[in-house]
Amino acid sequence: MADMKQIHDFAVKWCDKFRDQNINYIELVDHYMADDCDALGFAMDCGRAFAEKYGNAANNHEALDRIIGDVTDIFLLGSAIYSQWRYFNHWAYDAAEILEPKNRAWFIIALSRLTVLSEENH
Repeated sequence: MADMKQIHDFAVKWCDKFRDQNINYIELVDHYMADDCDALGFAMDCGRAFAEKYGNAANNHEALDRIIGDVTDIFLLGSAIYSQWRYFNHWAYDAAEILEPKNRAWFIIALSRLTVLSEENH
């Protein structure tokens, strides 16, 4: 099980990557994020657990922005991030869609919240 500092470092690292307007999308969809998520104990459940609790916030940045303050479960949020990433890595018609502003926004909102939650707890 990962400690909060490791989760915090992960959230900061990946939030910075999603904010980087010059990043190559391959860096975002290659296996590196999955490796990090696996190491931290996040589950890839296609977003089911998060969607059960928060509905379409599991894949819609506007809905996520409205409820993000209510999210307090670090591992549920981490698993949602992992699952959303997996969509672009594996299922999306074009993995480069991860660079679209609405998709970047989803990750930035989620990772920013993960940064706050893990900071409070380490």
